[in-house]
Amino acid sequence: MPFSNRPSVDATIGQNLPILQERYALRRCMANTALGKLYWAQDLKQTQGNGEQANVLAFTLLPALAQDPVFEQVFGHVLPTYQKSMPGMPQLLDDGKTADGTRWMVMRNISGMLLSERLAELDDRGMPLPEALELLDNLKHVFASQTPDGVFGYAEPNAILLTEKAPCLLTAPVAAALRMAYRNPPSEYTRHTLHSGYISPDVLLGDTPTSADDTFSIACLAYHLLQGLPPFGKQTTLEAAVRNFAPGSIRKLRPDTWAALQQGLNLKRAARQPTPTALLRILQRKQQKKLLLPAVALVAASAVAITTYQLLSSWGEPPENAADTRITGLEAIPSNNTPQPDAADTATLVGERGLPPVPDQDSVQAEADKLAAETANQAKPTNNLSTLQEQAADAIRTGKPAALDYLRQAVALEPDNTKTQQLLTQLITDQHAETEALLSAGKLEEANKLLSTTDRLITEFTLADSLKRQVSLEAEVSQAQRKLALAQEQETPATNATIPPETTAAPSDTDDTNSRQYLERAQQAISYGNLSRGDDRSESAIAYLSPLLAQTPDHPDAMKLLEKIVAAQQEEARTLLSKRDTDKARTALNDSQTLIGKYKLDNHVEEQIALEKRYRETLAMGVFTPGTEPETPATTAPTQPEPAKPEPTATITATPPVATPAPAQETENPEAAEMATSTEAVPTANPPMEVRVSPDIPVQDAINVTTTELPPVQLENAVPEPITPPSSNVIFEVPATDADNSGTTFTLDVPNLIEVPLDTIKESLPPADR
Repeated sequence: MPFSNRPSVDATIGQNLPILQERYALRRCMANTALGKLYWAQDLKQTQGNGEQANVLAFTLLPALAQDPVFEQVFGHVLPTYQKSMPGMPQLLDDGKTADGTRWMVMRNISGMLLSERLAELDDRGMPLPEALELLDNLKHVFASQTPDGVFGYAEPNAILLTEKAPCLLTAPVAAALRMAYRNPPSEYTRHTLHSGYISPDVLLGDTPTSADDTFSIACLAYHLLQGLPPFGKQTTLEAAVRNFAPGSIRKLRPDTWAALQQGLNLKRAARQPTPTALLRILQRKQQKKLLLPAVALVAASAVAITTYQLLSSWGEPPENAADTRITGLEAIPSNNTPQPDAADTATLVGERGLPPVPDQDSVQAEADKLAAETANQAKPTNNLSTLQEQAADAIRTGKPAALDYLRQAVALEPDNTKTQQLLTQLITDQHAETEALLSAGKLEEANKLLSTTDRLITEFTLADSLKRQVSLEAEVSQAQRKLALAQEQETPATNATIPPETTAAPSDTDDTNSRQYLERAQQAISYGNLSRGDDRSESAIAYLSPLLAQTPDHPDAMKLLEKIVAAQQEEARTLLSKRDTDKARTALNDSQTLIGKYKLDNHVEEQIALEKRYRETLAMGVFTPGTEPETPATTAPTQPEPAKPEPTATITATPPVATPAPAQETENPEAAEMATSTEAVPTANPPMEVRVSPDIPVQDAINVTTTELPPVQLENAVPEPITPPSSNVIFEVPATDADNSGTTFTLDVPNLIEVPLDTIKESLPPADR
């Protein structure tokens, strides 16, 4: 019991650890969590009954959280709630912040064991399913007690303390503050990236937790309890999501039970069970079915035993009265072989034919053995391995979909059985043949769906031998789809399009010429920008590299090109996010994630995670993507009164084109005329200034925005000034509403937008003559 009140043998260890508030001496770091570190500590100003310092638990928050002012404010409001004792929650005794910025809280010591320590005691057999389900059910109830929505979101074994009454969530105050802080708009709170192998990837990226995220944590803990190993190994769930990693199956679970748990382990929030209750209800129901069979066998065996006892005990029983051995109208029956009827039944037997002869002891024993054998056969599962394999073979031969269910059950019984693997390979081969038939018939959508199903089966059963043909068929279907799309665009028959012959067959290991051709064509496709999709100039670079990598998985030149492709896709996503085009950025991120997971490009995992986080932040801002802005002009901001002193102004110099510009149109209020700018944004930490232009101003070819510190930026779709003075300068005054210029923006009427830092304009540009 690591948190018992007994003196710790490690009390003299860790003298280098700090003393919080000159009172709480940190003795030993018990665990690292996604939200901070847990310590066993001693209160130097409070003693126990034996005269020694009182033991307490101390938790130091993640430095990124401690340095966040918004989180600090929310955390201060949350802490008083946990100063009283509550089931499943820690009781806070003190909190504070050290001189170096370490934020800490001290909790009352509770006797118990960390869940991580309990997991460390398990071997590869794991924990029995009933015991694991009971523990997870207790955790589910603790999650449901969280306010206000019954969602926790940050469950991990290093932060769960198992006590005699109920599990205690040691990081509950920090998690509550995070959930509350995440309700603020993204611009007001920085969402921090966390690291854990049990917390949902969405929550690690800074999304507000939901009940589906608790389902994921429960499923991860269930996997570790039953298998004895974490579901995603040593990597975080974010890394697993980028690599498209899937946990291995648990052999001791029935296929339907494993399917339910596998759904809870899905790295995509929408694919899981909506609540932990839904997941555990399925697991418990499957467990009850599993336990029903032994119960039926036990009842049947008891019935056989009772029946046999009654038969044997009644045979050879001497009669109580010798006169009862004769019954009127009946044949004489030896008294030592015939049980006598009761007196009440004697009257009904008068005049009837004699009783049948009673079987001897051997007959009775034979009947009892037969009944026991039948009962045992009924209780014994009918689906043994050989039966399942025969049923699967028949289903494959007749094309029935039940073949997959039989094979899954066979794998659960004996995963490495050779015949089962052969049947799985045959099933995949048949699906590939069906895909080729669909492709020949021009049914591309159906072929693509079937290939997706086959790909999942190859991944589920690790059928590496079928991967080469799978990749080749995927390339053929992709080429056919692009060929059809191009033909439709050109309004010509699809048969007129040409397909490079090299993309339909994988090159040989010994054919260096073909390998060079694949690499050259892939390099050419990259130069065209055809990374994952082709056009009339060439196929995609991936279409050329996939057959080569299927034949030679670690081809060095091909892997270098793959690295280059992923880097280009990530750069494209970064550019699109800077323009706030989230739809195209999502497509680029999906392409790069697919390649990272399929070809294990671990060097790009961290960058992919950073882009995923930036994508979520951009998506939460709710900014229109290019081309989707409202057609109706936005309401112009109210004109502010002119200050007494001239304010600093931003000068925008318009360069007229070579051709003679159209005469400027007069406006009723020239000062209210607004300028059109491009969507190119200048990265800065200061608030941007957005400028509007009246739609009836003629458009010029270009406009130059020049500052004293930054080089000129060439802008498209610019307009001439609405006034025609001798000078070509157009002057706008930038009103200042407060010291830091927050809230000072002009809203745009047209799609083109440039964001210029207000401080940069005011400080860099000299005031122009009015």
